[in-house]
Amino acid sequence: MKNLRFIGTFLAFVLLFGAIVGTFVFAVDPLQFYRKASYPPLFSREQRYQNPGLAKNYDYNMIIIGSSMTENFLPTEVGKKLGGDVLKLSTEGSTAKEQRMMADLAVGTGQVKKILWGLDYFSLRENSVRDEASFPFYLYDDNVLNDYKYIFNISNVRHAFGALFLPKDQKPQYRNLETLNNWSYMSSYGAKKVMAKWKEAWLAEQTSGTSEPSLDLVKERFHENILSLVKAHPEIEFIFYYPPYSVIRQQVWYSLNPQRFANQQEMKVYMYEQLSAFDNVSIHDFQSDSSITYDLTKYKDLSHHSGSINQRIVDEIVAGTHKVTASNLERFNQDLERQVSTLVINENGPIFSLTITVNGQPATFGQVPTTSKDQVRVPLKDFAEGIGAEFDYDTGTKEATLIKGGNKLVFSVGDPIASLNGQAVELKSPAVIVKERLVGPVKQITELLGGHVTETETDGPYFLNYDLSF
Repeated sequence: MKNLRFIGTFLAFVLLFGAIVGTFVFAVDPLQFYRKASYPPLFSREQRYQNPGLAKNYDYNMIIIGSSMTENFLPTEVGKKLGGDVLKLSTEGSTAKEQRMMADLAVGTGQVKKILWGLDYFSLRENSVRDEASFPFYLYDDNVLNDYKYIFNISNVRHAFGALFLPKDQKPQYRNLETLNNWSYMSSYGAKKVMAKWKEAWLAEQTSGTSEPSLDLVKERFHENILSLVKAHPEIEFIFYYPPYSVIRQQVWYSLNPQRFANQQEMKVYMYEQLSAFDNVSIHDFQSDSSITYDLTKYKDLSHHSGSINQRIVDEIVAGTHKVTASNLERFNQDLERQVSTLVINENGPIFSLTITVNGQPATFGQVPTTSKDQVRVPLKDFAEGIGAEFDYDTGTKEATLIKGGNKLVFSVGDPIASLNGQAVELKSPAVIVKERLVGPVKQITELLGGHVTETETDGPYFLNYDLSF
């Protein structure tokens, strides 16, 4: 009898405690899931949890949708330039499915007149949500029966106490929607950091680049998550843009995951063909803007740029300088492919794209490999054929010989000292084997063989041409 009384008392206590906790969370509503806070709120950085309440209960007529590439937009600045009262609903690492769920909540309020949407190709590669087993689907539906997952969530209890009792000067970045989830001010940028990430990515992509989804699957996900929303809402203006990853991010895909790069290019054509049928849509392509993508001082890694670039993106959307049309669609893609196919990765200085001509005529020496001490290296067998020189390579001694116009140049792999007509000369960069091909410094070898190199800019400071004349 005593045991039954104890169990009954214990259950009553549990129910009472649960009722108190649930009432407290419901009343405080720390994620503003039911209502906009009447107190100075403490916003959560967990965007998948915080954004639904913002979308449901705040006033706005324009939203920002996208991945972390859109997190550095300042809503008031975007609103002034594009015209609107802006709410940023970016979600780091989000797929198109997650972005569509977020857009549906906002559009469902009837407030949305305009959407700025950062459209990453990677968001279309999967039709899922991040960490699906624990994703808060209950925050995105109208089923009140599953709201207990919100009300009795221990994280929300802690958040509710923090919102009410933490001093208002603590965590100020979590109390201001203008800078919430904006990481620009806390990040460091620079070519050295980016090049370190490039080395990591070059190794990682060689093992992860074999699982690319088919183009048909990517198209299906575009139809399901993006095109269908556009079709359903002709009253909303959709402004899509392709974020400008660094050019060396694109170069890794081009070199090691060509299917991904090709799919990205084809999808831009396909999406334009589908979306251009709607008068309420514009698309802006920043991926081949070399003034952004070659300037590694504006990046913290291979993809993520500073907030100053987000400001520039808005300005140029207003100006229409990157707007995709039927007449420039192919040019945007061609420019990007030309950039990555001619890119020189200089670990000791700026990156640039390089074309090479011989006596004014285009020459193809294969993809230009990494430079050393600012000496661009090219495959020497192709180089010899291009300039009309004799070439011989002894695989046993690893010694190469080039003969042109009476000059005989002999060098060994890895040796900084070569022989020119029997006299020792120091190479600025020794010949090495890269990707099973012997490569050497094109400028110095040209000059040693009696030639001349004329270096000119072809399309701004990041685009050079070497004309080799003999």
